[in-house]
Amino acid sequence: MLDIKLKNNNRICLMIVLLVTAVFSVGFMALYPSFEDKADNYYKDRLSSNPFLEYLYRSNYVLYKEITEKVNGTNYSYDDLYLDIEEEYVQQTGIGMPDMTEEDIDRLPGEMRECLLDIFEAWEDDVTYKVAQQLDYCVIDTETGQYVKNTGRNIEALAQTGTDSERQELPYVYYVMITFDSIGNPDKVAVKGNNPDELLKSVQAEMKSRRLESGYRFTNANSYSGQWADYYGYGENGRAKRVSCSLKAPQNATFIYALTQEQKNAIVQNGMLYSDWDEWYAYYQAGVGDIYWVMLVLLAVVALLMMMDKRYVLYHIKAARIPLEASVCLGVVIFAAFQQSVIGLVNDTNRGHFDSLWREYLFFLPSECYPVLTNAANFGFLFLLFGGWFYTVNTFGEVPALGIKGFLKERSICIRAAERFIRWCKRIWRGFKEELLHVDLGEETGHTIHKVVLINFAILAVMCSMWLFGWFTLIIYSVVLYFLLKKYIKKLQDQYKRLLNATGSIAEGNLNTAFDEDFGVFESYKEELYKIQEGFRKAVDEEVKSQRMKAELITNVSHDLKTPLTAITTYIDLLKEEGITQEQRKEYIGVLEKKSLRLKTLIEDLFEVSKANSRNVTVNLVEVDICNLMRQVYLEYEDKVEDANLIFRFRMPEEKVVLKLDSEKTYRIFENLYSNIMKYAMTGSRVYVDLEKQEGKAVISLRNMSAVELHVAPDELTERFVRGDSSRNTEGSGLGLAIAKSFTEIQGGKMEIVVDGDLFKVMLVWNCEG
Repeated sequence: MLDIKLKNNNRICLMIVLLVTAVFSVGFMALYPSFEDKADNYYKDRLSSNPFLEYLYRSNYVLYKEITEKVNGTNYSYDDLYLDIEEEYVQQTGIGMPDMTEEDIDRLPGEMRECLLDIFEAWEDDVTYKVAQQLDYCVIDTETGQYVKNTGRNIEALAQTGTDSERQELPYVYYVMITFDSIGNPDKVAVKGNNPDELLKSVQAEMKSRRLESGYRFTNANSYSGQWADYYGYGENGRAKRVSCSLKAPQNATFIYALTQEQKNAIVQNGMLYSDWDEWYAYYQAGVGDIYWVMLVLLAVVALLMMMDKRYVLYHIKAARIPLEASVCLGVVIFAAFQQSVIGLVNDTNRGHFDSLWREYLFFLPSECYPVLTNAANFGFLFLLFGGWFYTVNTFGEVPALGIKGFLKERSICIRAAERFIRWCKRIWRGFKEELLHVDLGEETGHTIHKVVLINFAILAVMCSMWLFGWFTLIIYSVVLYFLLKKYIKKLQDQYKRLLNATGSIAEGNLNTAFDEDFGVFESYKEELYKIQEGFRKAVDEEVKSQRMKAELITNVSHDLKTPLTAITTYIDLLKEEGITQEQRKEYIGVLEKKSLRLKTLIEDLFEVSKANSRNVTVNLVEVDICNLMRQVYLEYEDKVEDANLIFRFRMPEEKVVLKLDSEKTYRIFENLYSNIMKYAMTGSRVYVDLEKQEGKAVISLRNMSAVELHVAPDELTERFVRGDSSRNTEGSGLGLAIAKSFTEIQGGKMEIVVDGDLFKVMLVWNCEG
């Protein structure tokens, strides 16, 4: 429903716009007769206009050369007749001289002549192809009476003494006659035309205008300073060479230019010797442009009144939402540029130029149609102009709704481009600022330094191009640079303090210090602090672990040593008792022997692992077939394996795998590993013993399922006196795996324990011999 209502409002608004535009167009056309009446008050006869009389002025100089050559029987150059050059040496005064080099001053006379000849070359073309073909002329030498003319009519009679009635008998409806005296002044002027008084004043003003000197000075100023009269150059003996020039006018000659009625009509029609500027200017003076502007202002007022009622605004239409720059350009073109077009339109309409156009191109239509076509063309042009202006004003209709700031941001391409440019500059500046504040002092900083130098060079280059104003900008730049550097140093100091606080916190033992703050240029040291902190944390953890293991070691050793000693002491006391039988004595001695052997084994194992950890062990490396050795150890324990109800599965290469090892200690390694398996493996389970060659290494793995759940970390199982059962009910010293690991490492190998649930896996790695 709302959309239908909006569409209806838009239709009504468009109809109002079209109606108002049509009314203004018709109203402006209704003023055409008034414009014509006012323009007639300012209109000047074309044959009295400056453009036409300027052609006559030029003809005087060209035709004077022709009559002079006829009288004297000699060919002349224009510079011989009109240019007077003087060269002399004068004493230097030190003010404004000399201003040219010696070579320039010697070349100057020739350039002056060339400049003058260029002017007369153009003037001669005007006389030959325009003046001589459009009107009759005659030039008479007043001293000899000889004359030159371009017509068979008796035009020279205009110069003979007689009454005006006698001159009226000649076929000329227009003439201009100028007589120059012996010094080149226009002594006598006679005219005939529609407005003789106006024509006489115009001719006198034109002949005294000195157009040749103005044109010559302008042309010559292209090469020099514009001082066309005197030039100075370096001379000899403290003197300067002066070159001066002056221009002369025709002398002792009468020039007559005349038009018959037929010639006058032809000139008026082709307009070759005058400009349409006079007609256009007459309508400009008549106020056509001012009325046009008044119409535009009134249209703008109507548009603004419509915009006050939100029902009749046009900015809802997509076509009215054009960029602000397009609206401004369109408005300027319609308001200013088309003013001349409107004045020309009124002029062409009132002067009948449109009728001539229709007559030439639409000759097949009756003449009664021409006024209709002219009015239609005027109405169409004005309707487009006024409609375009109304549309342009309506493109600003969103200003009340959005506000000036919002309208500019929404509709101005320049504003949006400027905002993007500013955001881009800010992003570049932030990036550059971050780069300066976070430059990595531990790496190469040449790129950042080059960037700073180039930016500073660009700023100083701009300042140098400002000449004296550059000193003012340099002062401002220096002040800004001072505060920027001060702020930058303050940032560095803050970053350095954060670094000191972090290191001090670590030094005080706070190993959980968080490095969340920005260290800026010291950011690369944050990683090193993390490493130091982690290193200290590991060292502390190792020390704690060592202390704990030491306490457990003492406890375990005490327990494992105390158990057999207690049994030995107890059975010794039993042997001391009287009345024991021989069988009991043998039983007690057997127990004593067993406990003493266990104590001996425990002490020997402890001694072995202590020597291995202190590297105080002699290693006798020989070539050992590791596959054979592993099977040999298994055969030694085969009975115990059967008693433990375990099934061993060996997967080893068929060929020999020879390693450089100590056979005795390697034997002990596998003896301890097999013994550990038999103690802790699940009864009835399989044990897998594998050997593979991988990248020049011999990798041995032993896997079994644990009978009990393991609660000890894998890395702690290789510590001394650590057992898989924390209750320590099983036989053993708890040193088996520790001895195996120590013996493996002193032979250049590596031992690793992996626990995955109940899966217990030991991996041994040695370098292969070949």
